[in-house]
Amino acid sequence: MSRVLAAEIAADCLASRVRRLERVVSRIYDGALRATGITGPQLSLLVAVELAGPTTAALVGRRLQLEKSTVSRNLARLAAAGLIETEGGLRITERGSAAIRQCHPLWRRAQQRLRAQLTPRERRLVDALEPNLSPNPRSRHAKRRHV
Repeated sequence: MSRVLAAEIAADCLASRVRRLERVVSRIYDGALRATGITGPQLSLLVAVELAGPTTAALVGRRLQLEKSTVSRNLARLAAAGLIETEGGLRITERGSAAIRQCHPLWRRAQQRLRAQLTPRERRLVDALEPNLSPNPRSRHAKRRHV
């Protein structure tokens, strides 16, 4: 009986499917960004700090729906690399702005690679997801740009 239940979980578990998808996506983006020394999650944090202006770790974590320890660990790495300043609130540095500019074409290529691997139906499903960041955090319906 437990074998039948295990087979059902293995075949139907949405959480397992999403985690598998996340690993595939992370490999694509992290691979594209590898030469910069910045990971996909670190780029997301850097972008969040840039868009928020002076902000706090708690706000960034809430906007990205990340655990406090994940935010702290990655912000510490970004600060150690000189990409953000933490004194008196989180702010991006000129070096951080340069990193975003350096990562942007690599990120675009990762976007294109992932989109090419998705079926049209899969792309529609992903495009229907609400973005976790927008230039105006108060606007849940900010116009989306697709790459």
